[in-house]
Amino acid sequence: MTCSRRRMIVAIVVNILVFAFEVWAMYRGIKKNGPFGNFIFYTECSNLFAGIVCAMCAISEVRALRAGVGISQAMRWLKYMASCVLLMTLFVVTFVLVPMLVNAGYPGFSMMYLDGAKPLTHLGAPLIVTISYVLFEADRSMTFKQSLVGFAPTLLYAAVAYPCNILRVWDGPYPFFQVWNMPIWQSILWFIVLFILAFSLCQIPRLLARRKRSRSGDFAKEGVRS
Repeated sequence: MTCSRRRMIVAIVVNILVFAFEVWAMYRGIKKNGPFGNFIFYTECSNLFAGIVCAMCAISEVRALRAGVGISQAMRWLKYMASCVLLMTLFVVTFVLVPMLVNAGYPGFSMMYLDGAKPLTHLGAPLIVTISYVLFEADRSMTFKQSLVGFAPTLLYAAVAYPCNILRVWDGPYPFFQVWNMPIWQSILWFIVLFILAFSLCQIPRLLARRKRSRSGDFAKEGVRS
């Protein structure tokens, strides 16, 4: 068995496992919050997106394995987008929500990382999907401009969340979206900070993939594209 074929099989297994775990996490979330209440959370939306993408990647990789070709550019980009939105979840939970809860007197770490399916949705999925993208699906030719595609799902969520909070259709679901509970300048500052964070996180998978491929010499070994 060649190295590329072995890597493809591992990628398929990882994507199937992530999809299975995400289905379980979605079931837990819907059972707890209901369908609508569950999917107003960025965490749930990002994990749902990642689960769907991993399922699509697994199917694409099975077909590619049988045909002896590489997966499509579209599938590579979707997996990249999934890693970006999950990294956004990980960083916001770690550096925003946990400190806020701790400052409010709550056990922030246990609430965000040990409760229910949160070990998967807040930590496991972001790390596994990002690592698997870098190792298996990363596109060596992705440029800085192309990496902006990873920011699109977060921008779409913000485009829904902010108007819904302004119109008082939603209350949050995160403190920094509660525009009626803070001065206008603070809402603007939060938007800028989150925008910069999401934009910066899009570079992590891209740069890790570039470093990995340059060190392993994979630039000369890229599979067939479509």
